[in-house]
Amino acid sequence: MSDLLLDVEKKVHALERDIQAVKQTLNEIKKAKERGKGIDQISIIPYFTYSLLLPKTEEQKGTVIGNFVIYNTGSVPLENPIICLKVMPKERAILSAKLGEDVQYDRHLNPLVMEPWQYIDEEANKIVEEKGEFWLKPVHISKIEAGHKLSFSNFQLKFDIGEEQTTYKVEGFFYCKQLPNGIRALNNIVIHA
Repeated sequence: MSDLLLDVEKKVHALERDIQAVKQTLNEIKKAKERGKGIDQISIIPYFTYSLLLPKTEEQKGTVIGNFVIYNTGSVPLENPIICLKVMPKERAILSAKLGEDVQYDRHLNPLVMEPWQYIDEEANKIVEEKGEFWLKPVHISKIEAGHKLSFSNFQLKFDIGEEQTTYKVEGFFYCKQLPNGIRALNNIVIHA
């Protein structure tokens, strides 16, 4: 009986040590959080949402209707947002979107901030032809506040479904003042047709 009691006491002491270690770790985590409260965190989640519309006849093109969403999950505003959508193959995939200041959206229809977009400069149109890259910036919004989203909405990608198998791909990148080297989207749009 005394051996059993001795084993129980050892287990109780071991549990008390474990509880003490857990309490100490929790206190260290709390202190680290307190120290980090004043530190600005940059955290972004750029991603695509899209729908695929297949053609009904061979003469028609397939269509992807997509959105490129930037979600600021950090604690600071992201200044001067810019996106790059790279379309491949540039010769066969056609990306279209409503661009310019005169584009109007009904914000009640979509909870995402739907902003008109434009090319970043006059040279951007040449880059589309040469590289298949669309460099765009929002017309009115100059920063994405912490906890908010911005969307390049309702762009369309047209593609052929023919005898020759082709892979179509759209990659997305997000840039801002705080991230001049950019960040890649979590996902790509990829279609094997």
